[in-house]
Amino acid sequence: MGRNMKKISLIVFIITGLLITFGSTQSWAGEVDLLVNKLVEKGILSHSDAQQLLDEMQKEGARQEAEIKEVATEAAKEEVKTSMVKLPKWAERIDLYGDLRLRHDTQWIDQKKPGGDKDEYHRNRERFRLRLGMKVKTTETTEVGVRVASGSGYQNTTNQSCDGHARGKEIWIDRVYASWKATDYLKITGGKQKNPLFTTPLVWDPDVNPEGVSESFKFDITDRFGLFANLGQYFVEEIKSTNTDPTLLAFQLGTAIKPTDTMKLDFGVTYYNFMDMDDIEYDSGDIDDKTEFIGYNNKHSQQMVFDSDGDLLNKFECWELAAKLKIKDVLPVPFSIYANYIVNTDADIDELTDKGAVFPDSDPADLEAYGSDDRDTGWLVGLSLGNKKKKGDWYAKYHYQELEDYAFPAVFVDSDFHGGGTNNKGHYMHLRYYLMDNIQARVSGFLTEREDESKDGQKDEDRIQADVVFTF
Repeated sequence: MGRNMKKISLIVFIITGLLITFGSTQSWAGEVDLLVNKLVEKGILSHSDAQQLLDEMQKEGARQEAEIKEVATEAAKEEVKTSMVKLPKWAERIDLYGDLRLRHDTQWIDQKKPGGDKDEYHRNRERFRLRLGMKVKTTETTEVGVRVASGSGYQNTTNQSCDGHARGKEIWIDRVYASWKATDYLKITGGKQKNPLFTTPLVWDPDVNPEGVSESFKFDITDRFGLFANLGQYFVEEIKSTNTDPTLLAFQLGTAIKPTDTMKLDFGVTYYNFMDMDDIEYDSGDIDDKTEFIGYNNKHSQQMVFDSDGDLLNKFECWELAAKLKIKDVLPVPFSIYANYIVNTDADIDELTDKGAVFPDSDPADLEAYGSDDRDTGWLVGLSLGNKKKKGDWYAKYHYQELEDYAFPAVFVDSDFHGGGTNNKGHYMHLRYYLMDNIQARVSGFLTEREDESKDGQKDEDRIQADVVFTF
């Protein structure tokens, strides 16, 4: 029996070597069967020895195949490791992001100034918006961020029209900030930053990134009740001829309430104090220059008035109320109801007409068309429906708003509604569909008019914006 085992082992070794050398295919397996049969015919192997040999060959073949697979798998893993470029630790703390929006924009405008002729026209523009950003976690509690954007440099828009015979377009610093997560409930940010306030476009255009310092507090009292506060100390203008500058102090206090697992209510009260605005003096060029605070406001339905010394008389001390109720798992998709109210308690038409002096493009007598109405309030109510996360999602939004002349500085409110500025009312509609996780088709519509035509006359403006948005 021992001699037969040695014989079988020798034959197994020889045949296995041949299989490894020439490949263990099915054709070679057939040749092995023929070879074993010949050995039986020659009397070298008995039938039982032959069967034992074939069994041994099967076991050896399976073992060899498993070893080859294991070696190949390890080699593939090593190849993946060596082919990957290992990033330095500092690079792992960098987050790059951006978006591109391609837009067709059409406006239908029908206007008539007091005593003037009616003017009707429509305007078509092809536009784009490009934003590229970077966030860096400098430590576990600090972050530095930079974002650049297309546009003309105005604070409330990053749109760029396709014009100028295909000349190059400008890129601006849209955000640059440093933030510190001082505690679990306090975050401090300095620089040109995202607006931390709970608000709506009635008061703040989403493109406005205030410049200064902010402190954001968030306290989760229970699982269903929390408090938040946002404080802002922002710069409005820098006046080289005085040691005080126009600034904005903002104080917001709010609550976040979850009455049930399917419902959430956010409510906020905000106080705005625009300080040292009288440091802004009349300049013959500024009031026509839309890049200036007084120029933009004056050109967008908010007449700027100066006293006999040329100091600005317009004042803004405002209170804002904002609320949003979000409900999920009641309809097939989440929906929200939201509202906003703003009042400027320092607006005083009588003071502007009594103390104001006549300057080019600014005659206080024009305001007498409003009588004693201070034109100091605004409100908005709307609803939204749908999801906006992934491919196949859709989202719809609608609101109605009315905004009087002096409710809030025109330079900061929505630049698309009624062409920007104040003294407007009307409807806003929006629909978007996610073609891919990062590609959206959007369409927005505006049906707007002047809230009061007494001073500036009629201006009806309807608008449609069709967008394709890519995020990355």
